[in-house]
Amino acid sequence: MSGARNTLNRSTGRMGAADRTNAVASSFVVADAGHCIGCKACELACFAVHSQAGGTGASVGTVSVPVVPKVYVVRTGNAYVPVQCRHCENAPCAHACPVQAIRQEDGVVMIDEERCIGCTSCVLACPFGAIEVAPVYRAGRVVTQAGLTRQVNRTALPRTAASKCDLCAETADGQPACVEACPNHVLRLAKGVSDPSPARRREVYFPRL
Repeated sequence: MSGARNTLNRSTGRMGAADRTNAVASSFVVADAGHCIGCKACELACFAVHSQAGGTGASVGTVSVPVVPKVYVVRTGNAYVPVQCRHCENAPCAHACPVQAIRQEDGVVMIDEERCIGCTSCVLACPFGAIEVAPVYRAGRVVTQAGLTRQVNRTALPRTAASKCDLCAETADGQPACVEACPNHVLRLAKGVSDPSPARRREVYFPRL
């Protein structure tokens, strides 16, 4: 992909799901799949950042939970492709969520894990396959549900919630961990810049890959 600048026209109609999205141009991580070697360094870096934010260890010997990143690498034929959220301005996942657990903050589509009920509506709505529902962990332990139990031994079932890329909102510098960790520089952060003109034009700057 070249370093060209793309300019897209945006309509002046309502955007997003009710009050959960706004007119801020989205940023997202783009990948040059042709140079991805499938090392999954991006997955490990993503897991480490979000695990530390959740009180879980992220170094060798301290990880006591399954490694569940918010970006994952899939193989198609002989090629590897990193899959992650594109932070759609008119996000279909937000439209599909029945409990308004998905919102847009400064161009980043976020999931409220505490509000999410794990219904998978957003998983079905996402055109990129970038959302999955996974067990919730806190401080190295799985969070259990209050009411549902296993029929066999009556132990509490784990609580599940939707999970996807949030552009590493927990980091201080705002740089996604996957971008920093990629040894082949396959991943780049494309930043959307809002234009306050009446035409509501959006300009997205694609970095040179």
